[in-house]
Amino acid sequence: MKSVLKALTFLTLLIASASLFASGNEEKKEMANKTEKVVLTWWTWSLPTVEDFVVIKKGFEEKYPNIELQSSVNQMDDYKTKLQAEFSSGAGPDILCVQPGPLLNKYNPFLLDLSEPAKDTLNKLVPAVVADAKFRSGGDKIAMAPLGSASTMFVYYNATYFEQAGIKEVPTDLESMISVINRLKTAFPDKLPLTIGLKDSWFNGDVFSLFANMVESGITEKADQGLVKWNSPQFVKAMTILKELVDKGVIEKDALGVSVYEDSIGMWADGKAVMHINGGWAVGMLSNPSNVNAEGKPYADRRGDRATDSDIFGAFPVPNFAGGKPVVLGGIDVGISVNKNVAKDPAKLDAAKKLLDYMLVGEGRTYQTGRPGSGLIPSLQGASLNKSIYQDKASADGVDAIVNATNNNMAGPRGTSDPAVFTQLGIVVQNVVAGNDIKSELDALQLISEK
Repeated sequence: MKSVLKALTFLTLLIASASLFASGNEEKKEMANKTEKVVLTWWTWSLPTVEDFVVIKKGFEEKYPNIELQSSVNQMDDYKTKLQAEFSSGAGPDILCVQPGPLLNKYNPFLLDLSEPAKDTLNKLVPAVVADAKFRSGGDKIAMAPLGSASTMFVYYNATYFEQAGIKEVPTDLESMISVINRLKTAFPDKLPLTIGLKDSWFNGDVFSLFANMVESGITEKADQGLVKWNSPQFVKAMTILKELVDKGVIEKDALGVSVYEDSIGMWADGKAVMHINGGWAVGMLSNPSNVNAEGKPYADRRGDRATDSDIFGAFPVPNFAGGKPVVLGGIDVGISVNKNVAKDPAKLDAAKKLLDYMLVGEGRTYQTGRPGSGLIPSLQGASLNKSIYQDKASADGVDAIVNATNNNMAGPRGTSDPAVFTQLGIVVQNVVAGNDIKSELDALQLISEK
């Protein structure tokens, strides 16, 4: 009996010891996990939004439990102030969102070259977009990974009216555009064939650049850099084409009193115009108002209670009236950059690479640029916008046309480095449409650029 009790006592002690040992191991494992967890700070302005980060953080941390995302979303002015203070002290966030131009240029020296670290991810993106990211980064490195792009300009059209007028193909050049305009005038004498808002200076600057880049791709960027004069023959030809469109009735002189929002887009949505010119950001208008988001609001925010609610809408790039393939303006709207200090910590660098892959080609991309209603053009090869809300063929084709043109037909960025010059571009457009002398208008533009 005593021997049995001794054996039981020994077994109990053995079990207790094993339990304590296992418990100790769990505690050590838990402590190891805590010490091994990598924290990535990610700063941005408005995109991804605060709400977006809730979804992105949850999905990313579930996939990578040893990485913690800490986000900070600010208004642009506050964002710039925070970046200035942080990078001046030699610190800065691990991850930051940037745009090509002043923001990227200012912080470029503090950013990691992603050419090698993110090579596998970048190889899955549209080559032209990656090439643009490299060009915007200075040409010798890739300082930002392109999350998504935006572009202008596109013709949004009422496909239902096209069908009723017997128009089977969208116009692709000046001749076919004039033919479509004439057929629409015959079929719908009470409707404007094409509406364009030339009252707004911000829009007219893009109109000038678009026509100029039809003549020579990249010409406005060269002029902005002082490599070409604004009164050069290319610009004379571009404005001559614009004047021709007015003379042939494609563009109405009355457009000078029409704003893009709400006049032009309103006439189109109300069925008073068949075509309307706008940027790719208006792609949601191609969704029927019966399609609503989680809050019950239509993805097409300017459709609903309109005469065209049951109509099908489509889109196509503005034809190149100088001949050749269409061109668009814009480029990378949001890029993701990595602080070069991250490279000093191998674990943190690995975490940053995982985040880039997640956001550019993985589940994060699916959410950010692939969810219904997103207007940011994805940079992933073969990807389009989520077409679940674009069920009609004309609408789906319109979405693809916007995506393809943005990723493959980009002629140059929007705007100029000098706001006064950009404003004057718009004034030139207005004056040329009004009938002023083209050479005189361009001479005045060149004088302003020289000042």
